[in-house]
Amino acid sequence: MDTPSEISPQEAWPLLHHPAFVWIDVREDAEWNYGHLDGIQHMPMSSLTEQSFSRFPKTQKMIIICRSGNRSRSITEALRELGYVHAQN
Repeated sequence: MDTPSEISPQEAWPLLHHPAFVWIDVREDAEWNYGHLDGIQHMPMSSLTEQSFSRFPKTQKMIIICRSGNRSRSITEALRELGYVHAQN
């Protein structure tokens, strides 16, 4: 079964500390410094390259977040094109 590229906040929230999931916040530093959830990795969108995610296996379950969902949607789409089939916005 294919992993959908979109996940609702209600569906994602219970997965926040699930060991199988990596959460990545792509907001910029000022937004991150203003506030963030514990346990989430910070990877500002402006600093991302294709190699930024090479440390993760292509099978890694990822939830990509930002403030409004636009940046995380772009990153999720790019990751899925690179073969990260379980990346979700």
